[in-house]
Amino acid sequence: MHWIDLSIFILYMCLLVGIGIYFMRRNKDADDFFVGGRNMSSLHVGLSVVATDVGGGFSIGLGGLGFVMGLSGSWMLFTGLIGAWLSAVFLIPKVSKLENFKELYTFPQIFARLYNKRVAFTAGIISAVGYIGFTASQILAGAKLASASFVSLNMNTALLIMGVIVVVYTFLGGMKAVIYTDTVQWLVLMAGLILIDIPLGYTAVGGYAAIRDTVSPEMFSFTNLTWQQALKWSVTIIPIWFVGMTLYQRIFSCHDKKNSPAGMVYCRNF
Repeated sequence: MHWIDLSIFILYMCLLVGIGIYFMRRNKDADDFFVGGRNMSSLHVGLSVVATDVGGGFSIGLGGLGFVMGLSGSWMLFTGLIGAWLSAVFLIPKVSKLENFKELYTFPQIFARLYNKRVAFTAGIISAVGYIGFTASQILAGAKLASASFVSLNMNTALLIMGVIVVVYTFLGGMKAVIYTDTVQWLVLMAGLILIDIPLGYTAVGGYAAIRDTVSPEMFSFTNLTWQQALKWSVTIIPIWFVGMTLYQRIFSCHDKKNSPAGMVYCRNF
C-alpha cells in the first residue's frame, strides 16, 4: 500500500466525517436532523437520490451485468426511472397535500396518517428490513473496492471501516450530512469514471476496434434480453421506486427555490 494512496483514502474518510461534524454543529432541531430543515435544494436532493441508487452496489452489480448481457443490461436502470417518474408525477404530489404534512418525518408516518398504527408499524418493519439489505450491499461494495485497492487491507477490516464511517457521519449530521456526502461522493464517482477509469480502460484494451473484435456482437445490442427478464425487472424494480422510501425521505427535505432543471420532478411538485 503506497503512502500516497493511503493518505488520499484517509483524507477522504475524514472529509465525510467532517461533513457530519459540520452539520451537527449547525443543526438546531429535529427538522434539521431528520429532514434537513425542509429547505434542501433540488440540485442536492437530486444528486443524493442518484448517488444512493447508483452507488457502490449498482456500480459493481451493473458492471457485472454488463459483462453478462452487454448494453441490454441498462434496461434495468430504465425500469427504475419509470418507477421514479410514476412516483414523482402521481403519488408524491398527493402525499405532499396531506394535512399537517410538514409534521411528518418518515415514510411509515404517512401510513399512520392514512390508515392506522398497525399499518405504519408494518411499513416500518418492511422499510427496516429492506434498507438493512440495501445499505449492507452498498457498504459491502465499498469494502470490496477498498480491499481490492489496498491488498494489505482485508475484507473484514474494510467492511468495519466503511460501516463505522457511514454510521458516524449519519448519526452526527442527520439528513443534511447524508445529502451532502452523497453529493460529494457522486461528484467523485463521476469525475473518476469520466476522467480516469473510462479513458484509461478504453486505452488499455486497445480502443473500440479491439472491443469490437473481442466482444460478441449481441453485447452491443439493446435487445439481448428475454421478455421474462424484462418482466422480472418491471415487476420488482418499478414498484420499489414507485413506493421508494428514499424518494419520500428526500421529498420531506426538499424545497426547490429556483425550480432548478438539475433537480428532480418530485421537488418541483413539492
